[in-house]
Amino acid sequence: MRFFFVFAVALALALPICMAAANESLPPAAPSGGAVFGHAQFTNGSPIADSPLVILARSNSSDTIYRLITGPSGNFVLALGPGQYDIDALLADSSTSVIDHAATGQADSSREGNLTLIFYPAGSVAGTALSGGSPVPGAKVKVACPSSGFDYVRVNGGATVLAGDAGDFLFKALPTGSCIISASTGSLAGSVEAAVQYEKTSTVSVEMKQKAAGFDYASFVLPLAIVAIVSAYFGRMSNRHPVSPAPRAQPAQGPESAPLQPAHQKKKAQQPEEEKGMESMLSDPKVKAVLSTLSDREREIVRFLFKSGGRAKRSTIQHKLLIPKTSLLRNLRSLERKKIVKLTPFGRNLLAEIEGWMHQ
Repeated sequence: MRFFFVFAVALALALPICMAAANESLPPAAPSGGAVFGHAQFTNGSPIADSPLVILARSNSSDTIYRLITGPSGNFVLALGPGQYDIDALLADSSTSVIDHAATGQADSSREGNLTLIFYPAGSVAGTALSGGSPVPGAKVKVACPSSGFDYVRVNGGATVLAGDAGDFLFKALPTGSCIISASTGSLAGSVEAAVQYEKTSTVSVEMKQKAAGFDYASFVLPLAIVAIVSAYFGRMSNRHPVSPAPRAQPAQGPESAPLQPAHQKKKAQQPEEEKGMESMLSDPKVKAVLSTLSDREREIVRFLFKSGGRAKRSTIQHKLLIPKTSLLRNLRSLERKKIVKLTPFGRNLLAEIEGWMHQ
């Protein structure tokens, strides 16, 4: 009897507990994808603990900025949608708010795995695009750094920015070391080397100057083509009606008469004499003074022209002096601007001649 009493009491106590357990619902399941577990560390492997990070997660469909604080071991979690992401991260000094480290990486939230971001030392560069000391608003400013541990182009939103109304520009995160900052407009260009310092903002001024005017080949090629076509047309017309040459009188043969020398042989005999005369001008004090102001390559070209009778084709100079075509044209244009050499288009070639004042 006592057994049945104890059993009834135990059943009465257990029944409410079982009913309460039956009425409870299970917690919702964790999402199957989208969470990326990350770890932030310095280049020496030490974790970036309890530090604020600014992270940009960029995909084909969205750009999301996260502001978070890492854990004691440098760990963090990003709640991303399924897909592949480019991850750009910045670490700023809490006391100065200046960016001192940056990192880039890639994450695929649809796969299991962790993301490790290695932060490299960084600094900022601010500057002004100028022309004649005055700011140039809207100038295109480009940065180029030889090496870096992170993708500085991606972190800065591109390697090129537009100068503001006061000609000002800013690259917020660049690798420490030397970077080249260049600025340009339609008619101006300039560049300067910037020393990027860790945890500092370096200031530079990019002074732009007028671009060198390019050589307009079309203005010379078109007239030459017209002249060639007209000459060919009249040449064909003259060949249709050949004119017989009049008989030439034979010179009287006498005891003192000498045979006549053909004209082309006279020309060949005179040409070396002219070349020797031009070559002798190299010892003229005026020519020596001019040569002393030229670069080695320009001096070499001028000497060759004097030794060639004062003129030579561009292709001949290139072949004899073994100068690359681009370098030769640049030096010839420089000599033309200095009024030392005159350049005349010669079909697809150029004829270079010593200016008259040099040998008169």
